[in-house]
Amino acid sequence: MKKFMKVFIYCTGLAALCLIMQAIASVPVTVFFIVKHSLPHILSGNPEAFMSVDINRVLHDTVLPAYLLSGVLTFSSAWIIHALFRRKFIERLSFKRTSPVLIIVSFITGCSLQMPISFIMALLENAGVAPDLFEQYSKSIEPLVSNQNIILQILAVGIMAPLIEEIIFRGLIFNNLKKNIPIPAALVIQALLFGIVHLNIIQGSYAFVVGIILGLFVLWSNSLFLPVAVHMGMNLSGIVLSEFGEGISNTGSMFMLIISFILVPVCMLFLYFKTREKTIAENYSLLG
Repeated sequence: MKKFMKVFIYCTGLAALCLIMQAIASVPVTVFFIVKHSLPHILSGNPEAFMSVDINRVLHDTVLPAYLLSGVLTFSSAWIIHALFRRKFIERLSFKRTSPVLIIVSFITGCSLQMPISFIMALLENAGVAPDLFEQYSKSIEPLVSNQNIILQILAVGIMAPLIEEIIFRGLIFNNLKKNIPIPAALVIQALLFGIVHLNIIQGSYAFVVGIILGLFVLWSNSLFLPVAVHMGMNLSGIVLSEFGEGISNTGSMFMLIISFILVPVCMLFLYFKTREKTIAENYSLLG
């Protein structure tokens, strides 16, 4: 029971750390943009400068810089906490050397996952399933993609978020769980925690499914490089589609969707058998 509690506290604590660091990061960034937007009013001698600030504009400008800062804070805090308790940190992350081909195929898998997920979400929304939840989801996603600097989007959503989330959820949490409980249960729990921290039922639902897939990639390869590549591919393709998707014809969109539905299972089967071959070869070399 004591061992179970340690595992529970460790895993839920790391998941909570992500949310706490997001909240902490938003404070200085929000203050910075309030000052930035109110400065012209202050210089013009307006006594109600801060009251003149458009709070929606401030919140819009805050989102991506806060993402970047929270990523740095989350990684640093996790490292410091492990150091304080004299626990290994980098060694737990399993950034095992991996073939560039496998990383590229993993990235393609992530890019291919984006369209089927978006398609299924659109089908459910158009069918009138949970309209309030979809409205809440749209409002939470809009600040990340609407009228944002694409470089900031790539850095925050396309690179920082996938890297930090994989380090926390597949590198630390999943690594700890699979050492202490049956692997199927560990796979589900890490994906569940991954879904919960998105704080949105719609996004959390598909994050849970994606979390299962990312966990499988860790199991197959014993390396974080593959799930990081998948996650980055998925997020970066989402950015590209949000920026340029409206310029794609209906025929082009349908063609891309069909190709995506084909590529996902094909790439996953390729990765499964290739990583399996590598694992078997490594085991034979150890025996030899």
